[in-house]
Amino acid sequence: MTVTDRMDFFDALVRYETDLWNAAEREIQRETGMGLGTLQALRVIARHTPVARVNELSRDLGITIGAASKFVDRLERDGLAARAPHPDDRRSSLVTLTQTGEGARREGEGALDRSLERLFGGVDLTAATTLLTRLQARLGTLSEGNES
Repeated sequence: MTVTDRMDFFDALVRYETDLWNAAEREIQRETGMGLGTLQALRVIARHTPVARVNELSRDLGITIGAASKFVDRLERDGLAARAPHPDDRRSSLVTLTQTGEGARREGEGALDRSLERLFGGVDLTAATTLLTRLQARLGTLSEGNES
């Protein structure tokens, strides 16, 4: 594989991710009024419940702790999530979805699924998912300083 091949793959991957995000977000917003970022945050909280914290949002969304905390503030303001004191760690709080937030998550997931079905069509995504998972794992290993 040449330098040009690697650069072309990188360019195509980044462009596709951006275009896919924008297309899916337009469809989800049109159907639900919710942005894709909000849906992702709701999904992270649901996945980590009952012990979801700002740290899980930060890690799973790849954003800073400060950005994740402000995100939770917005979710609370919009009635989608609530914070409660962590029973074992006074420096932390637990984040849960409200009933409204759970309903928004389910509605958003349905809209996203319909959007992705349309955007991906009949393409078999298994090989692509495997490749992306391998690349993500390699990136994580290299980021930790373990060159392979």
